[in-house]
Amino acid sequence: MGQFLIKLFVAILGLVLLLGMLLFLLIYVVWAALRWLVTGQKPQVAVVWQQYSTMRKNFRQRSSASSNPNRYSTDDSVVDVEVRELKDLDQRLPPMNKR
Repeated sequence: MGQFLIKLFVAILGLVLLLGMLLFLLIYVVWAALRWLVTGQKPQVAVVWQQYSTMRKNFRQRSSASSNPNRYSTDDSVVDVEVRELKDLDQRLPPMNKR
């Protein structure tokens, strides 16, 4: 009889905890929806989920692009430095204050 009461107490305690968490979640959802309507700011959960979806989509596109080597240019030349002539360097620099 004693073990039955302990199991019953633990089950009721778990049920109360579960209902409390569900109530807290419901209150948060209502609060976030009202704040979204008033301020125009999306709830943080929605923002994080949107960023995660975008990141997953970009990762999928990059992985498919790396598996298809013909998608990019086959030009293997690399330009290390481009030379250009600087003219009238004195005119481009601001005047120095001499003390």
